[in-house]
Amino acid sequence: MASDNIHAHGTLGKVLGGIFAVALLLGGLVVFSGIGHPGALQAARPKAPVPCIVDGLLDADEVDVAAKVPGRLSELLVREGDEVQAGQLVAVVEAEELDAKQEQATAGWHAAQVQAQQGQLAANLQSATSSDQIQQARAGVQGAQATLEMARQHARALDTGARPEEIGQAQQAVNAAQAVFATAEKTQQRVQALAHEGVVAQQKADEAEMAYQSAQAQLLAAQDKLALVKAGARDEEKAAAHAQVRQAEAGVAAAQQALQLALDGEEQVALRAKDVEAAHDKVCASLGAMHEVAAYQRQTKIVSPIRGRVSQRMSLAGEIVAPGYAILSVVPTDHYWVDVYVDETQFAGRQVGDPVQVEFPALGRTLPGAISQVLPAADFATKRANNERGDYDTRAVHLHITLSETPNNLARGLTARVHFDAVGGQ
Repeated sequence: MASDNIHAHGTLGKVLGGIFAVALLLGGLVVFSGIGHPGALQAARPKAPVPCIVDGLLDADEVDVAAKVPGRLSELLVREGDEVQAGQLVAVVEAEELDAKQEQATAGWHAAQVQAQQGQLAANLQSATSSDQIQQARAGVQGAQATLEMARQHARALDTGARPEEIGQAQQAVNAAQAVFATAEKTQQRVQALAHEGVVAQQKADEAEMAYQSAQAQLLAAQDKLALVKAGARDEEKAAAHAQVRQAEAGVAAAQQALQLALDGEEQVALRAKDVEAAHDKVCASLGAMHEVAAYQRQTKIVSPIRGRVSQRMSLAGEIVAPGYAILSVVPTDHYWVDVYVDETQFAGRQVGDPVQVEFPALGRTLPGAISQVLPAADFATKRANNERGDYDTRAVHLHITLSETPNNLARGLTARVHFDAVGGQ
């Protein structure tokens, strides 16, 4: 009887086991056949974002304040934690070399100015002198040409002899002298005869004699001049006249050469002007060197480029600093953000701009904020995959959270507890 019951139970177990296996097979087929069905895809969608709290760190940009010129750090006017304003003097660097360069540049500038002034005076003098020389040379050429023309006319006159008009004038002068002589001769003879007879005084006879001799002398002179006019110039006179022509031609050539030299001297005026231009360029270059040194001297007074708080001092007063070497660091107090890493399953459904609440346990207060940036590089979360259950690896999303308020007591590195609410992203 007992064996029958055992057999019956075994048979029933086999039947139930078979039914259960068939049911599992049918269920698997149903699940398998549901792949690709819209209802199945809807079941795979992520759920709405859920509230979560993630701890992060308060962070901010850090600006290094450095010197642009080398030197000894003579003064460091701020300490770590001090508030500074943009443009506030924070350190002073000694640079005696710059003072020496400033004196050198100033001396070079003054020397260049003197050289430019001297060059301008020389150019003005050269211009005035050249103008006078050209005028004098041109006048000399004109005078030499006039002298040459007169010499040529005189030589031509000697070569060609007297003209008929000149001979006629000389002949008329002889005829007139002969008439005067004939009259004086007759008068002298009559007066002499009367004087011998005692009719006239001896004085009248003497006056008549004198008039006779004068008329005779004038007649002889007129006859000699007529003879000279008819005979023409002598050979030595002609030779002298031609020599004067050659001398006048040489004078014209010399005057023209002097004029050419004066015109060539005018080109020196242009060269002087170029020298003056170069001197002015040197003045500008010297002035630029002065401005450059002055700019470097201004760089010895180091100012904060931003408003913020001194976070670190890397140098002390008395140390030698090099260009670009950070002396101190300043953290801006008006731009903080929070770095957090959120599990991607908790971030699902959220987006940039969603509001959050940021709690600062050290300050005992909570400030409003918002998601400002989702960094593309996501790191693995601390939670690892459970392959036995078939789970996939999960990643942490890197977020930047900006604050709507920036109180003065915030400090870089504070713990920031970010509260993500349930409605973010909906």
